[in-house]
Amino acid sequence: MINKISYVLVFMLFICAGFIACTDDDKVKITEFTLTLTEPEDLNVTSISDLHVTFKNVNTGKQTTNTMTGTTGKITLNEGLYNITVEGKMNYIVDEKTVEGQVKGYKESVNLVGTTSADNIKLFLFNSKADFVIEEVYFAGSTTPEGKQYLADQYIKIYNNSDSVLYADGLVILESAFKTSQKYDYTPDVMSQAMVVQSVYAIPGNGKDYPIQPGESLLICDKAIDHREANSNSFDLSNADFEWYDDSDKNPDIDNPQVTNLDKIYSSSLTTWSLHNQGLCAYAIARLQVNKETFLKDYRYHADYIFINPMTIDRYQVPNAWIIDAVNISNKAQYAWNVVDASLDMGFTYCGEVASDKNRYNKSVRRKVLSTTPDGRKILKDTNNSTEDFEAKATPSLKQ
Repeated sequence: MINKISYVLVFMLFICAGFIACTDDDKVKITEFTLTLTEPEDLNVTSISDLHVTFKNVNTGKQTTNTMTGTTGKITLNEGLYNITVEGKMNYIVDEKTVEGQVKGYKESVNLVGTTSADNIKLFLFNSKADFVIEEVYFAGSTTPEGKQYLADQYIKIYNNSDSVLYADGLVILESAFKTSQKYDYTPDVMSQAMVVQSVYAIPGNGKDYPIQPGESLLICDKAIDHREANSNSFDLSNADFEWYDDSDKNPDIDNPQVTNLDKIYSSSLTTWSLHNQGLCAYAIARLQVNKETFLKDYRYHADYIFINPMTIDRYQVPNAWIIDAVNISNKAQYAWNVVDASLDMGFTYCGEVASDKNRYNKSVRRKVLSTTPDGRKILKDTNNSTEDFEAKATPSLKQ
């Protein structure tokens, strides 16, 4: 009797398992996706080859990589929401000579539904020439022994990732006007040409006043003081290389006369500027190709968008061609989009998991080390993808 019951149970389990499997298979819908790649407009392209296209399902995290033999191809995928990354090689003409370079493309949140779908991705030339990079952004601040928020110790580190001396004179720090947590359709949309910014601060100098050796960093902070005196959980920033200072009657700033101030070119803040303590902005470094007066006169950005009601924004724009490095920052739950062009950054990094995550305090985002040279110089990872290049929720370098 027991054996008969066991056989019946086993048989019923097989039937149920088969029924469940069939039900799951029936739910999977397939789409044929036609992808078209657009060549960079500003280059005399002769050929594009070795194209690899990676589809990452936003909901499941599963990745699928396909190859393309031309700039148009059909790919069969499960329906879903995908981030698409393209990498390949490109030959183009410069001064009547053929040059080979690396080409990339990126598009996020592509919704593939129905039996057929199509989309276009613009390709860009990926320049891997070593230069300054953003090494670390410490934006969330720390906490006191009593558990209170302390934001005065924010800092940014910039690193010479090349094998030669670079001069920091004139280097500018930028903060995006758009938030990575709020996606709107701005008119005009200039993202493919420029980064819209709300803060622009420059390192002073006449060209060769601030040489930075290969593998060395610049420490730039909000307030260059020993913060351990006010908060034992913080650190000493009194020996920073530069600080940003705002002369404000409404909210007096602290100025360390022993530390050089950045030149304030523009800030939308009516008081003092500080990094977004939840990190919902993009930060970048650039070299302006015009003087301050010309920038403030000719590079204004005015746009319209809808947020319940019609709204306007009035800020400044920095051409992408001037930007050396950029990093999108958000928290994982609120992330909505990248606020700089994919040619500058194809990913994002974070310290918090959700909005107002208290665990973000005492952490930073730090660029990963790619390799170390025989003489001990670190080469930091720089693929223009902050998701891959940065360590999220990292221990601040000044804590180590």
